[in-house]
Amino acid sequence: MLDDAKYLLTSPLRIEARDTLILGGIAAGIGGLMVADKDIRDVFQRNRSETKDDIADGLEVVGSSYVFLAGHLGLIASGFWFRENEAGHKLFRVASISLEAQLFTEATTGFIKVAAGRSRPNKDRGSHSYTPFQDLSFDRSFPSGHAARAFTVAAVFADHYPQPVPFIAYSTASLIGLSRILLDEHFSSDVFAGAALGFVIGKALSWHHRAQKKQWLVLPMLPDAGKGAGLSVHYRF
Repeated sequence: MLDDAKYLLTSPLRIEARDTLILGGIAAGIGGLMVADKDIRDVFQRNRSETKDDIADGLEVVGSSYVFLAGHLGLIASGFWFRENEAGHKLFRVASISLEAQLFTEATTGFIKVAAGRSRPNKDRGSHSYTPFQDLSFDRSFPSGHAARAFTVAAVFADHYPQPVPFIAYSTASLIGLSRILLDEHFSSDVFAGAALGFVIGKALSWHHRAQKKQWLVLPMLPDAGKGAGLSVHYRF
């Protein structure tokens, strides 16, 4: 994690001309949505219904940090259980990368929330209400934590598995993001910014691990009862 944290923190030093154009496009998209946030919010709120709210409430739970954390731990445990199989080993590795990416996303999103201090739309303070660093509360609007973590995980799994995994992952992440707008918890620009942030972190860590030619893997070794326990060290090259 220290190596990956260093990689993410120093990533701006590796930005190329193409990356600058992409980041510029994302920034322009966020700015454009901020201008239209109020109108987009009005459209979503006018078209709410009990059925849509029930679906959005379910997606809100699915996209929570606790559910994602529990899901990651379940996948890691499943991958470890079947680690002798190539599919199990791959699941263990990908889920571990995805969990790590989620943790980095949670930390980054929390910092930006405090730094921006944007009020949520359901507070009815307008789309331009900002109080940077006023308090340490994470109950802020920009960016959307649900969208960020959903797209982080989607980016990691989509990068390692073929269809239909990418389609399912990105579709679910998009629905989670839209549910936040419908429930009036976030503006559209919050969701877009969170999705972009999560996608970048997920892809960056996924690519970083792909680029590592040599990897150490330390796993607990649990032999038959009565024979003790230990560690299993693997070196992939």
